[in-house]
Amino acid sequence: MKKMATIVLGLMLVLTLVGCGNNAQSSDAHNAEYEEGYATGYEAGYNDGKQQIAESKKHFAQFSGSFMATVEQLLPDYYALPGKTIAVVHFFQDRPFLLHFQKDLTGELIEGTSYVFEFETFEVELPDDEENPDISDYMYSINVTSYRVAEDDELGLEGKMPTVEIVSK
Repeated sequence: MKKMATIVLGLMLVLTLVGCGNNAQSSDAHNAEYEEGYATGYEAGYNDGKQQIAESKKHFAQFSGSFMATVEQLLPDYYALPGKTIAVVHFFQDRPFLLHFQKDLTGELIEGTSYVFEFETFEVELPDDEENPDISDYMYSINVTSYRVAEDDELGLEGKMPTVEIVSK
């Protein structure tokens, strides 16, 4: 039994080594094929990239006007932005976002009150997959110039929203 197992293992070893010893393709031919494939792939990728650059236009969203938001909480920032205020605000039945002010408005804005905030027009570059930009996603770009208490006809679903214009360059 041991003799049979030894013969089978020896035969398997011989067959395994025989398969490794005969390589029909020389290394020079293999290297030439590799170089040709690499050059073809590089050229195709390079041309595809040039075409994408030529076809692609950057899309920007330009925000202007004013918007109505309710102040939930005022956060005076004594460390990072001394003398400035950060307000947690939200649109009607929407998620909250931060609104940065260039001066301390802690005593002027009242929590729970809705205001119309006017801001400087600004432009942001849009990702390729964004079609309907929301100003709350660009809170660090909003520079509020003035504010006033919102009137009754500006509250609710018909609240005042900024003008958004999509620009391609």
